[in-house]
Amino acid sequence: MHSRMCVLVISFLLCSLKAFAAPSESDLLLAKKLYERMTGVKVSVKKAELQAVAEQISLGNNTEAAKLVANSSDFLNVQIKNLSLRLSNKDESVKVPFNDFSALIMGIVRDNRDFRDVLTGNYYYELSGVANADDKRTRYFNQNNYSTAESTFTDIAKALVFKSPQELVTVSADTLKNQSALNYEIVTTKPRKDAAGVLTTRTFAERNLGGGSNRRAVEFSLKQFLCVSMAEAADSNASDQFVGRDVERFPAGDHNKYLTSCKSCHAVMDGMRGAFAKSDYGNFSNGAATTIYSQVHGDFFNSEGIAASYTKYQAEVVNPAVATLIPDLETNQANSDLYKVRYDDLIARGATAASAKSQMDSLLNTIRDPAVVVSLTTDYRTKKAAKLADFRTNKDNATYRTNYVKSCLDHFSNTALSAATQETNFLRCNLDNKKELSELYLHYNQDLTAKAVAANEKDRLLGKLINRGRDSNTDMVIPYLRAKEQLKLFPRNAFDSETGVALKMNKGNFAYGFVVKDDTFVNNAVLGSKAGFFGWRGSSKSGGKGLNDFGRMLADSRRFSQCMAKRAYEGVCLKKISSTDTAMLQRLGDRFESLNYNLKNLYQAVALDPSCGIVKGN
Repeated sequence: MHSRMCVLVISFLLCSLKAFAAPSESDLLLAKKLYERMTGVKVSVKKAELQAVAEQISLGNNTEAAKLVANSSDFLNVQIKNLSLRLSNKDESVKVPFNDFSALIMGIVRDNRDFRDVLTGNYYYELSGVANADDKRTRYFNQNNYSTAESTFTDIAKALVFKSPQELVTVSADTLKNQSALNYEIVTTKPRKDAAGVLTTRTFAERNLGGGSNRRAVEFSLKQFLCVSMAEAADSNASDQFVGRDVERFPAGDHNKYLTSCKSCHAVMDGMRGAFAKSDYGNFSNGAATTIYSQVHGDFFNSEGIAASYTKYQAEVVNPAVATLIPDLETNQANSDLYKVRYDDLIARGATAASAKSQMDSLLNTIRDPAVVVSLTTDYRTKKAAKLADFRTNKDNATYRTNYVKSCLDHFSNTALSAATQETNFLRCNLDNKKELSELYLHYNQDLTAKAVAANEKDRLLGKLINRGRDSNTDMVIPYLRAKEQLKLFPRNAFDSETGVALKMNKGNFAYGFVVKDDTFVNNAVLGSKAGFFGWRGSSKSGGKGLNDFGRMLADSRRFSQCMAKRAYEGVCLKKISSTDTAMLQRLGDRFESLNYNLKNLYQAVALDPSCGIVKGN
């Protein structure tokens, strides 16, 4: 009995010693390999985090070792960030700015959410601790709160902040001031009703919904989230009932070419693109064209009455400003209200007096001075009376009416006016229409040359006379309204007022092409082998309505699980899985689903999979 007790005690002590023994060099090297593969970061064996990983490996707890790595900041900030960046662009490059699309993916992984939310979720992630984080323009208009994260070495994994629901812009103040300097919200947003994860991010819209007819969004979604090219999804047996009016049915006059080269892709693509029928990456207007773009949705645009709000803004703000400010500018030049307000605004924003004057004088150099025109007209009538008499005599001559503009010569026929007024009106009309070839321009040029005016100054004065380089009246008023804090930005109307469908969806003129009337979509990749290839499941497998249903259709498919498993495997194991290796894809895809679509756990499982060649699972 005593002997048995000794054996037990000794065994216990040996186990305890093993438990507390320092990991071996081989354990540390294995921990290093596991860490580097899972995170994508090269590290020294002296890295503090490796000690804990190596200890778990020494105890045979490889699962716990992988879990430690997956919970490290390097795993999220490098491996998952790179995955998110690749998924955000068609070239799958990591050399693109961090963005809202990528932030959503990183947040889902960090918070252990169901990864299918990437295509269906009604939430987003912002970054805390970045410049102007409270200014919504940095998310809706320029992504500056995301894109600067890497250059400022932000710990993105820690900075991500969960927000819900997703929203769209109804109107924005157009100001150069930051949100922190104002006591009102610059950007007004409201919840969108069709949120679908990354499919309803600004980055997705920018890269897939600008121009075209939204087919690119379908192709991108299949490639990034199902790892399926359009060529693989194509089906020549599918109906072309939903192919749009802009697709040529007789390319080069040959219908067979359409049947053999076009139909198979378009039958699938056009059937699905209806999901994006009301989506657009649209320009915002402040009364004139801008370089500001963001995502817009037709139903949201119509239900929020944005078109009516913009019309009211034009009628109450922009048009009255143009009607009063431009005549004042033309008449009073540097003494005009527009000149003074814009000058003062430049000074307030840090410009020197010389710089502000230079900028405003550049504007004036494109605005004709009416006093100069009056002086030139008087001088011309005095010195070139004979030429005016010639114009009067030949006012009906065909050659004259071509060379000197018939509508201008018609002023000589207006007997209700005095001869002097007729001549004045002719000269001004001729100046407006003939510019550098006008009588007043040529006369002014002769006068300036005779006075030996310097070439640069002569060019400036002549350019001013003909309004050379003059902006539109609205464009000149815009900075004034901005300085007065009266300028607003609205999404431009690109939708059918009744259906909410983006107008670009029905461009083209093939009479029998499909006309999109709502955001219903049909899945035509369900025939024969395609059904098994994609593994469609769920309530939206045959089609649905809107972006969320489309995202759900993709996320519920077996192909989605397999694609994400493939991406995880190739990112960690550094070797490709052939698209024909169905057994491997199915096994890893099923594993992902058994992990409740937790991508962080999938990476752990993949790293420990024997086929990966890092370590063996427990």
